[in-house]
Amino acid sequence: MTDIISTSEEQTLNIARDLANSMTFPAHILLHGELGAGKTLFTKGLAEAFGVEDTDEVTSPTFTLINQYKGKVPVFHIDLYRIETGHLEGLGLDEILDIPNAVVIVEWAERLGRFETPGAVEVFLSYVDEHSRKITVCRPCS
Repeated sequence: MTDIISTSEEQTLNIARDLANSMTFPAHILLHGELGAGKTLFTKGLAEAFGVEDTDEVTSPTFTLINQYKGKVPVFHIDLYRIETGHLEGLGLDEILDIPNAVVIVEWAERLGRFETPGAVEVFLSYVDEHSRKITVCRPCS
């Protein structure tokens, strides 16, 4: 487990880029944190490192639930904010997670409930103060 303090958006993006550059495929990243803690910003950094050209496209898919971005590999961005914990029927998560060369990033990952994501890297973002975040990376957590 690694704890890092980020004091700026650019530093958070760099931490995400570094994580992405250290991963193998399939790359499954589970993001945890309160509303506004920086999960979508972290996702932008991941997406950029995985070759998504227009990171302005990377927005939280709160209402669509799943966005797919074109990059060097397929990048799936899943937001479970509006899902009750464990109620994942019909989302197709099994199929997405089975794509061998894909990146799957899940915001609000605690809502997966008992859904299995073996080998996933978990990232916990929490407030330190208005401008700083504690980022904890766990590879893989148990």
